[in-house]
Amino acid sequence: MAKGIFKRWNIYWIHYAGLDGRIIRESSGSTKFKDAEALLIKKRQSIKEGKQPEIKHIANHTFNEIAEQYSKWAERQRCFKSKKYIINQLNEVFGNLPLRRFSSMLLEQYQTEILQKGNKPATCNRWLATIKHMFTKAVEWDMVEEETLKRVRKLNSYKKTIDVYDSYPKKSVKPLSMLVILT
Repeated sequence: MAKGIFKRWNIYWIHYAGLDGRIIRESSGSTKFKDAEALLIKKRQSIKEGKQPEIKHIANHTFNEIAEQYSKWAERQRCFKSKKYIINQLNEVFGNLPLRRFSSMLLEQYQTEILQKGNKPATCNRWLATIKHMFTKAVEWDMVEEETLKRVRKLNSYKKTIDVYDSYPKKSVKPLSMLVILT
């Protein structure tokens, strides 16, 4: 692998020193090594000429904006009715919150809040999966940085542990365990 090019998941990234000597890391936006290499050569050439390469800055968007864009995008999905309901509920909760403010702690608190309202774990997981996918699309649409997406993806879905012995009457546990041992 060439110096200055590395791979994250399937996308190649480049890093180089800017005019001020600071290391700049940015995505090539491509899964092809040759494209990343060409971009790196172009950036290094502009540094040699004394020009600071243009760095893409993403504006600070709110949850309302991504909810609106995501609703337009999700219209073609089969489950749009239920997804629209989920998006509206999320919009009421997170409305004007900037996307950069989302953290795993905020989403874990929301997860707890959903469960305390009496919703089932499957409902909670469905809502969180929608949030995660909304942020994935927001990164694709340049509405938020990948750093925020990583914080959102870090959240695990709620798993309810089921004890096998609790689901059987006390009298049948011993014969059942003997059956397991004998087979």
